[in-house]
Amino acid sequence: MRTDVSLINELQLGERLNLAVESHRRGEFALLLALLSQDVRDWPQFHLHDDVEKDTVLRQQFDLPAPQPLVGDLSQEPSPVDNSYHFISEGERSFQLAQALMPEPLVIRGKRDSGMQEALDNCDWHTRLRTEGVLNQPKVASMEFVDQLSEQRRLAGLYQTA
Repeated sequence: MRTDVSLINELQLGERLNLAVESHRRGEFALLLALLSQDVRDWPQFHLHDDVEKDTVLRQQFDLPAPQPLVGDLSQEPSPVDNSYHFISEGERSFQLAQALMPEPLVIRGKRDSGMQEALDNCDWHTRLRTEGVLNQPKVASMEFVDQLSEQRRLAGLYQTA
């Protein structure tokens, strides 16, 4: 059986099914029903915004600004947003406006949390450099037990002759 118009997606089936019923074409009606997927997740109306995150779609729909950052990283951004000047000089309303336009992070710190940073502040300079990856760990050659014994015997022989 050949249908007269090509079918692109399942949204066009409603009209085609109605025409098949009105014109008493049982074969076309059965064929169109057989083409329908049994799984609702395959239907095109449920795949309108698959490439965009849900949060982004809702922010665009309700015209919301970007979310307020929770943690400001001083190692990435040397001068974080600070709206305290607006509060001190111009009052609470000016601060609220500045906070709405450019929200400041709730917590501002460096790469590490405060407990780890305090522990590293109490360490020596070499330990700090090692944790940052600037100073490499000394390479320790792992020797087999037999090699260690032979090396000790050779050194013992050198000490006896000296």
